[in-house]
Amino acid sequence: MLENTASHLCVVFGTRPEAIKLAPVIAEIQRRNTFRLTVISSGQHKEMLNGILELWGIKVDIALATHDSASQVSAIPQLMIDLEPHLKQLNPDVVIVQGDTATATAAAILSHAIKIPVAHVEAGLRSYDIWNPWPEESNRCMIDALSSLHFPPTEGSANNLRKEGHTDSVYVTGNTVVDALHHVSQLLTTRPNIQLDLEAQLGFSLIEPFILFTQHRREGFGDGQTSVFESILELANAGHKIVFPVHLNPRVQDNAQRMLSGHKNIFLIPPQPYLPFIQLLQKCLLLISDSGGLQEEAPSFGKHIIITRKTTERAEVLESGWGTLVGFDKQLIVSNALRAIEKPNLTTAPNPFGDGQASSRIVNHLVGFCSNY
Repeated sequence: MLENTASHLCVVFGTRPEAIKLAPVIAEIQRRNTFRLTVISSGQHKEMLNGILELWGIKVDIALATHDSASQVSAIPQLMIDLEPHLKQLNPDVVIVQGDTATATAAAILSHAIKIPVAHVEAGLRSYDIWNPWPEESNRCMIDALSSLHFPPTEGSANNLRKEGHTDSVYVTGNTVVDALHHVSQLLTTRPNIQLDLEAQLGFSLIEPFILFTQHRREGFGDGQTSVFESILELANAGHKIVFPVHLNPRVQDNAQRMLSGHKNIFLIPPQPYLPFIQLLQKCLLLISDSGGLQEEAPSFGKHIIITRKTTERAEVLESGWGTLVGFDKQLIVSNALRAIEKPNLTTAPNPFGDGQASSRIVNHLVGFCSNY
């Protein structure tokens, strides 16, 4: 039993990527039994959190009633209103947030306003285009400006922070997504039914080569998304199987059904729980995606990713050769996909996002911070 004098940490998250990247940190805090800990879920993406924390045996202490349908304009102020009574009552020594979501931004602004130090996991990512991706770029800049502890995943992101004047608070840790992937990869070896269920859903064996495709970011809506979908059609017409877990956003669903459904080589499936999705990632030949998280996950499994965005804040995936940035250009997508299929060993560079020990490093720095605070 921890004494009440033990430092009190509060972890706040609300989306699936946040939960995945903070779960290893929470598990490490719990394993050490050094801190008092409160886990808060904002409810920003309720339906996408199901099953994530259970993979680590983590329970949420406080679940807010925030509606995940809140607009980009109202989400942050509403989350601050919902969080305020809890953070004021708990008065933790440190609030830990991750990434660049509305939840992370709201928690950071509110914590700063009531003089609670903020620790930012995955700090320092920059595209240097405040409108792309929007609002993530401005969110992470605000969070970093208010944080007392910065945990950048790479030396490149640490340098971004140093250029902005953060010096004594910056600690390179690696990316906690690698920690998460190590954990779930071990779980997958004990659950062969996951692959069998996927194969039944798709109608083919995952031994067969296939491209894993995702597309969901709002900056691609409209002509960009149409062009990307046309490239998928071209690859499918060339005989390549494409597995597409279709995002729940109606603007993705409607266009996917209109343009891609019914093709014998395109397999539109619902968004997958985390373990089945990682199984697809392990087995695929190639990734085509606009996902930020997948840019980090792909090198962990030795997969090349074609990034269908105009910018990326993860320059390391490009510098290492694991990723290629193509925007929404149909011909660039197709040509780079065919090149990656023909030459699967485009790079042998190590994973630029770390060794799976980021959570341990983060907790070590939290111990040091709280002992001196």
